[in-house]
Amino acid sequence: MPRAGEAEPGWLERYEARATELASLEQWTLEGRLAVSDANDGGSGKLRWQEAADGRRMDFHGALGRGAWRLVSGSAGAELELADGSSFRAASVAELVRGQLGWNIPVEALSWWVLGLEAPGQPETRYLNDDGTLSSLGQQGWKIEYDRYRQVDGFTLPSKLTARQGEKTVKLAIRQWELDAGHE
Repeated sequence: MPRAGEAEPGWLERYEARATELASLEQWTLEGRLAVSDANDGGSGKLRWQEAADGRRMDFHGALGRGAWRLVSGSAGAELELADGSSFRAASVAELVRGQLGWNIPVEALSWWVLGLEAPGQPETRYLNDDGTLSSLGQQGWKIEYDRYRQVDGFTLPSKLTARQGEKTVKLAIRQWELDAGHE
């Protein structure tokens, strides 16, 4: 598939127009399945992710109720609460995830990638579909592949994506989107 700006004129312009439209989203919620793995361990379960201007909340429920957690972040920092009642705090989500999982996951970038957009900063690679959606993206040392999109309230949003860095893999299959677009 051609790289953005090469071969097919208009692909990059369609991507940029789509990115501008998605910037109008004031808040969104997704529900789906999340699977994470590395060379040694992994797990999967249901995820509900709520994103708003004042922060985010992620609720995860693993298979048979195992591995449940809630992650809440905002201007005051981030807190991870586990099913056993224990909780952990840090100045940022990235710091909290790094401290608890040992993974260097760019959580701020994920909130862009899950919408099918580049995070702020230059990508290493970017490949676009003819409608201006990302087919794959390389950014911050991660490779994100977009397998499917669907229409939601006039927006084209991912319904399946996979992010990889070395042996680390994060897969997300989105069943439902709820949008508050702040427009008519």
